[in-house]
Amino acid sequence: MKKIKAIASALLAGMMVLSLTACVDEEAPGGSNTTNSGAPGTAAPQTTPPRTTFDTDENVIAAVGNLTDQVDNPDLEVTDRIYWMAWWEIDETTPAAELFKQTYGTPANGKQSDRNGMIFDYTYVAYGGRFDSLGTAIAADEGPDIFPFEIYDFPYGVLRGRYQPVDDIVNLDSPKWDGTRDLMEKFVLNGQHYCAFYEISMNNLFYYRKSVIGDLGVEDPRTMFEEGRWNWDAFLDMARKFQQSGEGKYALDGYNPENDLVLSTGTPMVANVDGVIVSNLRDPAVERAENQMLAVLQQENLRYPRHELNGWNVNPKLFADGDILFYADGGTWVWESTLSKYAKKFGWEEDEVQCVPCPKDPQADAHYVTLKQDSLMWCKGSTNAAGVGAWIDCCVTTSASPDVKEAAIQQAIDKYSWNRELLEYIYSLCALDGTSPVTPIVDFKGGLGNVSDSSATEAPVQSLTNLVYLTGESYTTLRETHEPAIQAAIDDINKAVAG
Repeated sequence: MKKIKAIASALLAGMMVLSLTACVDEEAPGGSNTTNSGAPGTAAPQTTPPRTTFDTDENVIAAVGNLTDQVDNPDLEVTDRIYWMAWWEIDETTPAAELFKQTYGTPANGKQSDRNGMIFDYTYVAYGGRFDSLGTAIAADEGPDIFPFEIYDFPYGVLRGRYQPVDDIVNLDSPKWDGTRDLMEKFVLNGQHYCAFYEISMNNLFYYRKSVIGDLGVEDPRTMFEEGRWNWDAFLDMARKFQQSGEGKYALDGYNPENDLVLSTGTPMVANVDGVIVSNLRDPAVERAENQMLAVLQQENLRYPRHELNGWNVNPKLFADGDILFYADGGTWVWESTLSKYAKKFGWEEDEVQCVPCPKDPQADAHYVTLKQDSLMWCKGSTNAAGVGAWIDCCVTTSASPDVKEAAIQQAIDKYSWNRELLEYIYSLCALDGTSPVTPIVDFKGGLGNVSDSSATEAPVQSLTNLVYLTGESYTTLRETHEPAIQAAIDDINKAVAG
């Protein structure tokens, strides 16, 4: 698969600024604190919003002070708070929020009286029932203005009437979007843009503890990665040695690292080829990943059997105890929400926690990784065009500022005790100007509707990786069972898109 075109310097200046400081409780799909953790079924949505207090940062406030004349419409009148529905609360002290407040003030009107003086109204929904909650709210004419973008709901969510295009409220022709324009074009439906990607970050990192690697007597994974030797073979050799080092040792834990291992081949299970959704379930590269990586991890008991030992939940405590070698449960938010707490509790050295990308497929032509594309979906029925457009513009404007980037890095260090060297290393992985050693890849298998329900492990698409990796079922058997339903869903989407 060809490398996605380089993201220009306008985006690079602010890479990951918002994801590093966006929220203390943000979760990736299936994150470590999600209400529904991948077991079959969905969790009941909750509507009582937890209140989180965030501290302002004078350096961030100062850094955005020079940007008020760089927003597209500084004279826009924003009178209504932006109604946000999600499983985390937006931090209103991020660079984008501070720029919004300096440019537009805080909206005077809103639905929730206890949020006067804030930018957002907020309704919490459990991750497992998020799309049902959104659909129910929209149907009752009580829908939010914005909802998090997830590739798990694209293009299906658009076709189900959950979202509306942003072309009329955001100036996507502005040079600020040059960096992500090629990527956004992969998500166009019928000539309309639903996803305005203002930021790109690592979707999943393989975290490890430096002391555990040292005690094992193996080479540091990051050194191997930097020298181009971090691949499936190196990973499996290390995993086997770790498992044999004692009782109850597992090489890998996390929600969905098996998906990253399949994508490391460079072949998505479901691709978007010139606007047409295409199945690659029978591609030899996909079959090889399933049989030579996922099946081996299960057969040799190298992966943590969370379905047997922990009610389908991940176990970061075992990672903290040194009994799990790699904890691959998401991107930077894993440190911020989980691992930093263990580091503080156990008094780890500043550089104890390290990370590398998913290991490379030895047969692939590049080191392919999945990236997290940040966008805010404008929900169907919302009439708050001014507020939504202004907020999206503030997001991309701050992402393009080197001064804001540095202030946000320091803010992340202060809030979450990041190791600066590690943080800057993660930044380098996201530098899509041709200097990054990894190549991004996009898989649309999660956006096919009910057949790819991310909250149900035994849903057809999810089972193709989860059950091979966790329970040892045959990929060939699963594919033969579920391929007709998956292909029917793909056909339905292609027909709907074609009109």
